[in-house]
Amino acid sequence: MDQSRHIILNLNMIPGGVYASAWRTGYRPAHSFASIEHFKELAEIAERGKLDALFLADGGYWSLKAEYQAYRHLDPVIVLTYLAALTSKIGLIVTASSSYNTPYNLARRILSLDHVSGGRAGWNIVVTAGDDAARNFSLDSALPKEERYKRATEFLEIVTALWRSWAPDALLADADSGRFVDGSKVHPINYNGEHFRVDGPMVTLPSTQGAPVIVQAGGSEAGTDLAARFCHVVYSTQPSYDGARAFRTELKKRAQDQGRNPDAIKLVPGLMTIVGANEKEARDRSDYLLSLIPQQVAIAELSARSLVPEQLLLDHLDKELPWDIIPESLLSGAGHGGSILRQAHEERLTVRQLAKRNSSVEMHATAVGSAEQVADKIQHWFETGAVDGFNIMPAELPKGASEFVDHVVPILQDRGIFRRDYEKKTLRGHYGLQTED
Repeated sequence: MDQSRHIILNLNMIPGGVYASAWRTGYRPAHSFASIEHFKELAEIAERGKLDALFLADGGYWSLKAEYQAYRHLDPVIVLTYLAALTSKIGLIVTASSSYNTPYNLARRILSLDHVSGGRAGWNIVVTAGDDAARNFSLDSALPKEERYKRATEFLEIVTALWRSWAPDALLADADSGRFVDGSKVHPINYNGEHFRVDGPMVTLPSTQGAPVIVQAGGSEAGTDLAARFCHVVYSTQPSYDGARAFRTELKKRAQDQGRNPDAIKLVPGLMTIVGANEKEARDRSDYLLSLIPQQVAIAELSARSLVPEQLLLDHLDKELPWDIIPESLLSGAGHGGSILRQAHEERLTVRQLAKRNSSVEMHATAVGSAEQVADKIQHWFETGAVDGFNIMPAELPKGASEFVDHVVPILQDRGIFRRDYEKKTLRGHYGLQTED
């Protein structure tokens, strides 16, 4: 297959599924979604479907959502290192925050995963907002947004420099001479920034794929600039076709402005999927899953997402939000919260309607219908230049992953836009990236 015509398909491994209620259906014992066996099964399904990568999100604080959803219990690096030993081809993308890690340690951990997996590792960098996480890391509050992105920029400069601090031929392993490494080909980075000072070099051997793939989640101005300079894949919220196409065009332009090949950066937004025998069956399933979400959870999650206080939401449950007192900074935000508030404002949704939409993940693109309908949407967005692929987010897991792999993937293969078998060994190879990108 022409690699340029290969759509990217990752599996987002949210325990139980992206709908908060999915663990309650009785499809599996409820406790099973908190076990490593759940992730093992997802990895087996995804690799059977020849998907590009497993994507595992993370969070650094307790919330009401954690009380009601099988969600984010395990460290992504540990989980994906375990899965590396059980898989042979699929990529492994770890989420880790630049706000609450240190660059040398994280660079080594991701590079170690890359070695363990034979060149299949990726790092999804997130820049963490909100004070809840900050208080778990000896801080009273999160850094201001501008400072968070300055820190993230330094973090990426250090990590990428460390991954390049060994020349590809630095390893000698010459038993006759007694030299294991050519020290003249291993260089310090001597980084001295506002947030970090790191001498280097990295102590770990260089990656077999050049360097791990860097992924970025978000679509703010600062986030897009960061991605254009450093990242290979952008996972963002793109609920509309027109919005996705415009964002992809802008993303590639900014990458080109940074002196990069625009084909070296891929837009892979989330796509929530429910696959049924027909559209009615799929929509009925969606309605059933939404009915299982307690109202207090839906409101708490909407508050966390939008930053609108819970009490204000409850006071306007069957009314529109009082837009005159909603800060413009929230409405114009580039993340999930800003997106869903703008939808509410434009469509004059009540808070109850907005909470339902938020719970059904409609701030992402959605595909609810028959396998043919889901495949049609994926193909249309891909072939007309709106996306390079999708981060597949089934409403239920593992059920939704099996339905996608067994019914949607074969259609995409028959249409010639997805591989029938793995053709490359590394994550960069799957994505059609060069080692020097």
